[in-house]
Amino acid sequence: MKRIYKNKTKLRILIDTKCDLSGYQTVMIAARKPDESEVTFPAVVNDEEHGLIFYDVQTEDDIDQSGWWTFWPEVVFDDDRTARGMSVKVFVYER
Repeated sequence: MKRIYKNKTKLRILIDTKCDLSGYQTVMIAARKPDESEVTFPAVVNDEEHGLIFYDVQTEDDIDQSGWWTFWPEVVFDDDRTARGMSVKVFVYER
């Protein structure tokens, strides 16, 4: 994987949830920034059966800090079940 740099917009955050997302209502990608604040990004379901989701970074403010970020999926199903997936740490570099 190539390096991820702060304030770049040419980035797709892709997560394999490893679960069937049939019947999902909302899917988000949550993140904890290096300063410990948390944000969420609206995810697109790429493959419902295999659980592939992604978010295309929209603005320079989406990934606005360098350091260790932690990402995880959050899913709400149409029957009100919720699921929070495993987290992954990623280092974001200064330009």
